[in-house]
Amino acid sequence: MLRRPLEYAVLTVLLQEIAGRLPSWEHPLRRELCEVALDRELWAVAPPGARARPSEPPEEQRAANAAELYRWAVRPLLGGGDGRVGTVAELLSRLRTSPEPSARETFWLIVDGERPGLPDAVWLSLLKEAYGMPRTPPRPGVPVSPPAHPDDPGNGYTRRFLTRVALLLGGLVLAIALIGLWGMLT
Repeated sequence: MLRRPLEYAVLTVLLQEIAGRLPSWEHPLRRELCEVALDRELWAVAPPGARARPSEPPEEQRAANAAELYRWAVRPLLGGGDGRVGTVAELLSRLRTSPEPSARETFWLIVDGERPGLPDAVWLSLLKEAYGMPRTPPRPGVPVSPPAHPDDPGNGYTRRFLTRVALLLGGLVLAIALIGLWGMLT
């Protein structure tokens, strides 16, 4: 029933009933609920034309409801390693950059809590996006070379960073050794 378009008031009542019954649900049914919630983008944004309806909630309420739905329907499956991590990362990215205030507020309500329960892969994806470091597809005609190191994402940044850290640490060890040697000689 959740896959069909519903008035927001009906959806709210239905989700409240589901939340009350969720503890008795088997895992496959919980997983299906999680997938529907993700596919519907947590109902964070009103469908086209719905904003004109007087029954639509304020943006803040829609965002709060979407973040709460994430907490009880999606987060437990992510914590158990059974959630669609890639889908959650993509959804959060869309919510963060959406022109809709309810979507952006939903993003912040999810990630800005004390323990949002996001897997490392989701945080990494959001971090790369926030710093403007998305992987770009190769230009046509340019051969694609494999990464130089298995831990290097292909842009050389990790290798250069680790090389600089190693040089800095090596220099510090050498300086300490020279100071110790100087102290022994004097």
